Amino acid sequence: MNERFRVLQRQPRRISITLSHHVHEALLSRSEEEGRSVSNLCAFLLEDALRDQQRTVVPAAGAMTTGNGSHPAARVKMLGY
Repeated sequence: MNERFRVLQRQPRRISITLSHHVHEALLSRSEEEGRSVSNLCAFLLEDALRDQQRTVVPAAGAMTTGNGSHPAARVKMLGY
């Protein structure tokens, strides 16, 4: 694999998602409180959730859970979004 291809693989990627009004408002409020863009906050939250997931996955069972045994998306539901 050549060096140029490796560099291209490490560049950030853009995605589009659809959010409910309530989730968008919560992200907007938090991003303003933290002094960062909504995009940057979303990237941070997703990376953090993936790190948490990797720490709590039980390799033998292959379970994709958070520390409380629920699916990672359950944290969003628990917050009422």
